[in-house]
Amino acid sequence: MNIELIKTLKVLYVEDEIILRDTTCNSLNSILKEVVVADNGKEGLEKFKNDTFDLIITDLSMPVMSGTEMIMAIREINKEIPIIITTAYGSQNLEVQELAKVNMTDYVMKPVDVMKLVETIDKAISTNS
Repeated sequence: MNIELIKTLKVLYVEDEIILRDTTCNSLNSILKEVVVADNGKEGLEKFKNDTFDLIITDLSMPVMSGTEMIMAIREINKEIPIIITTAYGSQNLEVQELAKVNMTDYVMKPVDVMKLVETIDKAISTNS
């Protein structure tokens, strides 16, 4: 695991569940350089357009704009940024299978295990660098 590289990352984390978002964000803040949070896909897309990130972590099912809609919009702008989704459904879910076609980097099952998420982040940035 490339901890030195992980410590330099600025990540956009999009999650509507407050407790999960706060818990995961607090854990990631102790490992990553910066974690920027958004409550839904629309807010996440706006933050993506107005800032620079090394990686995106997003839920799929959210109000206002889903993670899937946000990912599709981001892929119109940037086809390369690593995107990790958090899901309760896994790879058998049709939505997850569709996202794999638009270069979703990986997914992590909910409830989120932060160590598994960090391993997935490491894998994603190693693949992209």
